[in-house]
Amino acid sequence: MLSTELAARVAASWRQLSAPPREVRVGLSGGLDSSVLTHVLGGLRSALGIELSAVHVSHGLVAGSEAWGDVCAELCAALDVPFTVCPVEVDRAHPCGLEAAAREARRTALLRGLDRGVLALAHHRDDQAETILFRALRGSGVKGLAGMRDSVDVGAAARIWRPLLDIPRQLLHDYALRHGLRWIDDPSNADTAFTRNFLRNTILPQLDARFTGASANLARLGRLAGEAEGLLEELADGDLELLSLAGGTRLSYPPALALSSARLRNVLRRLLGQAGLPMPDENRLREVERQFRESGAASGSRIPLGKVALCVYRQHWWLEAATLLVGAVESRSWRGEASVPWCGGVLDFTPVVGQGLAADLLKSAACALQSRHPSARMRLHAGGPSRSLKNLWQEAGVPPWLRDAVPMLWVDGRLAWIAGVGVAAEFQCPSGQAGILPRWSVFA
Repeated sequence: MLSTELAARVAASWRQLSAPPREVRVGLSGGLDSSVLTHVLGGLRSALGIELSAVHVSHGLVAGSEAWGDVCAELCAALDVPFTVCPVEVDRAHPCGLEAAAREARRTALLRGLDRGVLALAHHRDDQAETILFRALRGSGVKGLAGMRDSVDVGAAARIWRPLLDIPRQLLHDYALRHGLRWIDDPSNADTAFTRNFLRNTILPQLDARFTGASANLARLGRLAGEAEGLLEELADGDLELLSLAGGTRLSYPPALALSSARLRNVLRRLLGQAGLPMPDENRLREVERQFRESGAASGSRIPLGKVALCVYRQHWWLEAATLLVGAVESRSWRGEASVPWCGGVLDFTPVVGQGLAADLLKSAACALQSRHPSARMRLHAGGPSRSLKNLWQEAGVPPWLRDAVPMLWVDGRLAWIAGVGVAAEFQCPSGQAGILPRWSVFA
């Protein structure tokens, strides 16, 4: 591949991004791949209309690696690219191992402060093949076999971009030699005690020698798996639309039971993926599905699923944080704060018009938040009956495990609002007047 062809491939990848921002930050390790990417993007700045910078993450895991930043700085100075070195501490006791800890620390550092920009990473086709093989050996599903994506959104507006993902490393090596680039060979990459190094240095070369184009075929498998994953996500989104209820995050339970096992587990994976949570293994997900379908689940079930719990109550089901302090009892004054923590969730107070609590009635009043007041009663409608807390909870569908933790707002000793239930009639905001809308994140 000629240098102009490599640049053309990178430029074409950039133009395929939807509404690409101007700021592009390269993750520059000093190795061959990221050095080539920095050099190519340095030559494309004007044509692409981008503002290019580079960041080198110094993790100190390899003896002498502190000097790698000097090689990166030399390249960036020659290209007139702004350059920064970012030192990080790697958690050596990380539950997923040192490799995973280093990757996590590096990614966090590279994305820091990149609110509306692109992080360009130099993963190439051989990296993709390695990733897919590694995940296949771990028994990953279709999502894992899809490998890395060439473009993925992170956070509110930042994006990770991998323009070299379809390009073999040998072509990058040829480019570097042709342009006289200087790069660093990380000695830790030769240590086959690390699983990925073992696959990269021992297994993949043998596969390529035995099966022509093995790495390319693995990368192709990733593309096809990515297409299949996209179709599964579309199916899950369609099912979620059918299950969704207006005005909240809760889903309808009876139609979910009508889904096939494969479709229900697909919906669960989609919900976990949208929440940025790790996927449980197949056995765990099947056990969660079994409990979800049990005949007594609708009377009240809270099934642990990693960092969240899958909850079923009556005709509804939803995911909530596993860290919610269910059964907890809290009490505190409220002096108009916009947001306060509450039993592992967040209690927000939003200024509105014609909704929620009448703001005038809260001025100069003594306001207190409290949970679990067994003798409490409240009237939801003017002229209606005063109802016990137990009846209000039952009618509103507040699950039993949350009732001790549900926040209630008292104003001058009178009960004005209960999360998940509503505002007392005498405190409701009249139409067109200033109001305060409380909302506990659990019921958002």
